[in-house]
Amino acid sequence: MLILASVAPAFAQAASASISGTITDAQGGVLPGVTLTGLSPGRYNMTADLPGFQTVAVRDITLQIGQDYARDFQLALSTLQESVTVTGEAPIVEATKTEVATVVTQEQIESLPVQDRTALSLSLLLPGVGVDTTRAKRNATNVGASVTTSATTYLVDGLSNSVNKSGEQRHDIPEAAIREFAVHTTQLPAQYGQRVGGVVNIVTKSGTNDLHGEAFEFFRNQKMQRNDIFTQQQIDQGRADPRYKRNQYGFALGGPIIRNKLHYFGTFERTREHAFFTVPAPVQFYPSLVGSYEGGSFTNIEFVRGDYQMNTKQNLFYRYINQHTEFFCSNCGGTASSFSNLDNLIPRDMHALGHTWVITNRILNEFYFMRATASDRNYMNKDYTPADVLRNPVTMPVSLGAGQYIGTQQYRFPSVTWGGNQCLWPCRTGTMTTFTEAQETLSISTGNHNWKVGGSIQFFPTHEWAASNPGTWTFGRDQLFDPNSPSFNLNSLTGATQFTAAFPNVYRDIVSHTYAAYVADEWKPLSGLTFNLGLRYDIQTGVWDEHHTQAEYPRPLPYVNFASRGDKNNVGPRLGVAWDVKKNGRMVVRGGYGLVYTTVTNATQGSEITALKQNNIIINNPSYPDPYQGRDPASFASTAPPNINILSNDLVNAPVNTYTAGFSQQLLSDTAINVDGVYQKANDYFTVENINTPKNGARPLPEWGQILSTDPIGDWTYKALLVRLEKRLSHRYQYQVSYTLAKQDGNYGSPDLVGINQGGTITDYYNPQFDLGPLPSDRRHALVVSDAFQLPADVVIGTIFNFRTTSPFSARAGVDINGDGVNTDYVPGTTKSMGDRNNEAMMAAVNAYRATLGLAALPVSQIDKNTLYRFDVRGSKAIQLGGGRRVELIGQVFNLFGRTNLGGVGSQFQTNARAATFGKILTAQARQQGEVALRFVW
Repeated sequence: MLILASVAPAFAQAASASISGTITDAQGGVLPGVTLTGLSPGRYNMTADLPGFQTVAVRDITLQIGQDYARDFQLALSTLQESVTVTGEAPIVEATKTEVATVVTQEQIESLPVQDRTALSLSLLLPGVGVDTTRAKRNATNVGASVTTSATTYLVDGLSNSVNKSGEQRHDIPEAAIREFAVHTTQLPAQYGQRVGGVVNIVTKSGTNDLHGEAFEFFRNQKMQRNDIFTQQQIDQGRADPRYKRNQYGFALGGPIIRNKLHYFGTFERTREHAFFTVPAPVQFYPSLVGSYEGGSFTNIEFVRGDYQMNTKQNLFYRYINQHTEFFCSNCGGTASSFSNLDNLIPRDMHALGHTWVITNRILNEFYFMRATASDRNYMNKDYTPADVLRNPVTMPVSLGAGQYIGTQQYRFPSVTWGGNQCLWPCRTGTMTTFTEAQETLSISTGNHNWKVGGSIQFFPTHEWAASNPGTWTFGRDQLFDPNSPSFNLNSLTGATQFTAAFPNVYRDIVSHTYAAYVADEWKPLSGLTFNLGLRYDIQTGVWDEHHTQAEYPRPLPYVNFASRGDKNNVGPRLGVAWDVKKNGRMVVRGGYGLVYTTVTNATQGSEITALKQNNIIINNPSYPDPYQGRDPASFASTAPPNINILSNDLVNAPVNTYTAGFSQQLLSDTAINVDGVYQKANDYFTVENINTPKNGARPLPEWGQILSTDPIGDWTYKALLVRLEKRLSHRYQYQVSYTLAKQDGNYGSPDLVGINQGGTITDYYNPQFDLGPLPSDRRHALVVSDAFQLPADVVIGTIFNFRTTSPFSARAGVDINGDGVNTDYVPGTTKSMGDRNNEAMMAAVNAYRATLGLAALPVSQIDKNTLYRFDVRGSKAIQLGGGRRVELIGQVFNLFGRTNLGGVGSQFQTNARAATFGKILTAQARQQGEVALRFVW
């Protein structure tokens, strides 16, 4: 008989672990045994007991998320020594794993510096993980080949935690509620799918039979930091020093309701950050826009979880998360003036329910259900919107669909943008998405096979308004623009190169239904040899707009055949092999192949739904300030060829083939090195192109204007070498060294850094070769070193060193050269991503282009790099109060050595070659930032 006892009550869940092995007698004969599956991460004691044989007890087995703890028993015949007790330390090398995956443990979360108590950021400790395709308003990472925000899968206790519009993490799980989380970089088992990048799976905490909790406050202010270089420049020029301040406080509490039966765990956390952004535009042109301004954010998060052990074989859990986040002047700074972006409110909540049933000692059934909502709303900022604009809403004429908005037209110059607007009720600027998911998994252990059979259903509809745009002006050069001066006349501006507008407000529903089924088998045909075999089927409906008809539109859309759409042949095999070379768990060679079909997000099809229902105006070289030249806008739109967005009829869930090979070698009992090579190839990726681009002055379909078609023509490749040296916590210290050598190329030109869509956009329809080259997230080298030391007197020191080489950028002309209606054209003589890859050739072409405009030449030396060098340190001192209670005094310093790191999450290079700041990065991280904290634990 095999008996397993949890050191503290544990409850099975989708993010589980297992124990397997063989029980033999002294002569090697196999005795009856079992495999234990569906175990919650935690500490366990295990006993092997069979009549006539010695009892063997294994103490303090620590199981991590996704771990298969292999433990063989050899039972001797009973003698006077009736039992043997051994330690249960897990091996440093997992001999049966074929995927590239790592667990970030509770010890790392509590001992390493974490800037915003966002434990997910510790995934950056691992090779193949970055933040280049993430945005500042979402705490997220890109794992593996993440070309956009929608490439990484985020899970909480095995259930989806992704936004279906952008693909980013939906809820921020409080650090106090996280037990640990696993990061699957690549080569995913069949139970994972739908995203091309990796998987981040967070396991939340449960209550125990003992009352435990904590209360904390983390604090920073201006005296603890050194300003970034742009803010300091403003101070040196006589402007006020911003008064930065940040408070983050909360508590967690868990314990029993009924001992050994019903437990609870909950947290509350509030954060208020008074942060600042800087607009370093040329002061001779924009005197009233230059300066540092307060932005910041506010967040409340509540987390509650209950676990109920129905009987010895069935467990039930319920979890609720509520989060309310508001960003003030979201994405302001750099070229975005204080009156150019809106406040951003993001409320969301999630209910989750799970049931596990141990049917027999070899069969486990798991069912999980989740229902969540998330909104993303935008509002005018009351501090930076001109007072007369806030007081005087504008009423749109009936010919433009009526309705009201607050704001102004927007003015875009090479060095700065000013203006914005918000539509008023019933229109809402933003989106609302509901999330419904159900999962079923059956695990069966039969001899040398461990089977998993399962499936899931996901309904993720998005409800949103396509808000009108009263007008956006683009100017080809910087000039005096001082809207805050009573003497400035807007009509004095010259050199408008483009005017765009959209009306009326249109409501739309975007549908996304996803169904998946899989079968997976971990097969051990021989000692030391493990095969992970799987087959997965995915089908997605609604996202192709196949439920729409041409009858819904004022006139038939060209090239569109709704009835022919859909993708139903998405069968993805998975194959992995792990070879324990010497059958002692010290050296493992692994390899694998997998085919993943990427899920389409809800960011793609909305523009086709509103085609011809909302007029989209694009005028090149317009008359300023009246682009319609005295005509009513609606009359102008009725006679001009309409601009539309459509989906290709042959779109598919883009297939991505992944090949991996690697090995793990134990160096010491607590130290191992892991090396893996990764190659990924994506085809048929969603890519937008203007299929009605003029050629020789004429459009292929003259009765239509711009036709932006989303087509399955995107390709990219990702090659990476991932190296990780790990020293597990023992002898009072631990460390990890991660190195990534990567290269990522693709065939689309924009976005320049962060895109929330599935793929990108072709820059020139007739010259697609311009877009071949490195993708904007292509950083060749990354090195991350982390360590933690437990010193005498309950002092713990943890550090993280992070180095990443620069990413590339492209040189944009700033105007629509090819007449396709989009200002994304490259400077003549350049191609994609030449910046910081071939600066001399790029700048020669840029200066030749600037000369034709009468602009001065720029030196190559002004081109910046967003290379990251950063060293963070955390120190804590625990004061023991007895009875398991302690007070922790914590101090952290981020970027200890004060290096200037240009850019940051969501920032970009200045790519407009018409700007004097071309090639520069106009935002930067703080040169040094300190934090103090107090934490009471009981």
